Amino acid sequence: MSISSLNAKKQHELNKIEVVVDENNLPKSAFSEEELRKHWAEFVERIDKMGQKILASNLNTDIPKLKDEFTIHIELPNGTMKKEIEREQYELIEYLRSKLNNHFIQLEISVNEETAKKFAFTPEEKYQKLREKYPVIDLLRTEFDLDL
Repeated sequence: MSISSLNAKKQHELNKIEVVVDENNLPKSAFSEEELRKHWAEFVERIDKMGQKILASNLNTDIPKLKDEFTIHIELPNGTMKKEIEREQYELIEYLRSKLNNHFIQLEISVNEETAKKFAFTPEEKYQKLREKYPVIDLLRTEFDLDL
């Protein structure tokens, strides 16, 4: 037995003591949907700069909405995006909790595969989306004899 091993053992015993957090002392400030969206966008920009492009893209898929008093709701087009965000949500929630001064913020994610139809992936789908938005594009295509 050495003094350093006794100190190490004592430190280990102190580390094993659980910290009990009194929820009554945690911040619970009200915030607006506008404030939420501002800090959400800041977080997305921050992780995008850090190289987490996929997560940033997934978080930008939907505009966050304030569902209940402290529940943030987003809707995603597929389960894969939901799993990706759920896996990485701790950092997002902690960021929002600190910026909005509210420890009771929760994230609720739902999947609506109908929203997947909003995205155009193939050139034909992209053209159809443009055509819906700008019907005169057909005139340009025929005038200049363009093809897909």
